[in-house]
Amino acid sequence: MTSPLFVALYVPVLVWVATGVSLLFAFRRSAPPVVLRLAATFLALWALLATTTLAWVLSHGGWSAVVALASHPLKIFEPAAWVWWLEGAVGAFLVFAVAFLLNQLVGRGLLHLLRPTERAWPATLPMPRDRTTFLVFPSPRPEAFSFTLLELGVGRFGVHRREMILMSDGLELRLAPEEVEAVVAHELGHIRGLDGRYLTFLRTLSRMMRWDPLLAYLAYTLTRREEFRADEDAARLTHNPMALARALYKAMASGVVSAPVPGSTFLGGAGQRAHREALERIRRLVAMAESGRFREGEGG
Repeated sequence: MTSPLFVALYVPVLVWVATGVSLLFAFRRSAPPVVLRLAATFLALWALLATTTLAWVLSHGGWSAVVALASHPLKIFEPAAWVWWLEGAVGAFLVFAVAFLLNQLVGRGLLHLLRPTERAWPATLPMPRDRTTFLVFPSPRPEAFSFTLLELGVGRFGVHRREMILMSDGLELRLAPEEVEAVVAHELGHIRGLDGRYLTFLRTLSRMMRWDPLLAYLAYTLTRREEFRADEDAARLTHNPMALARALYKAMASGVVSAPVPGSTFLGGAGQRAHREALERIRRLVAMAESGRFREGEGG
């Protein structure tokens, strides 16, 4: 007779598989918050499975236990394995907690080191519902990025979110006013898609667990998807996709290497891959402009 505990230990695996299938279907068809929440759930369950397996292996002799588990994978679902599932849950929670704390500490550290000054919100862009601040910091690098900080105060559970959009003065000085507006609109697209709450955190987690190819691939794929989507949001808000295309081109052609930062970066960092993807984004924006989809009075 099958033990109820034996069956219960299968539940995380079944939910993980179902979440993964849902993520595949939602990836191209659903809004960013849906996709990112599914991804966060998928990764949380993946971390639970990984840390539980690690706890079982370490408690059963290391490499020899790996061979034994590979030969009989159902061992981890035996009733006595609930102890390692509990250890795995604690381990997964600690990994996510450390990633979250690092993400918040890096954001606060950036504000302390960069010492940005606040700029007025562009009058032609809609004012965000969440607390959002537009800041410019001194740097020759052509960069802009956004992230979310949690602060104590009035709000759910005594905290509230503060959305930050930062742009280097090296980028601001190179751009015309409508191009600055387009870059801010792009970062606002990241905020509306909850990228600062989920995607930045997932990238931090990916950096912590460099040995995990699944996590790295998911973080990269979601980042690429959200850059394209934020470009489209900016085109819809400004009715001027060419302004963002020009801003991207000027940032690329500046001759100053962009430094990767732990946020939703405008150029996506440095290197040949970031360069190729920026060119792809420019091509997409030019195609949007030529299609006429985002002319004034169209596209919402």
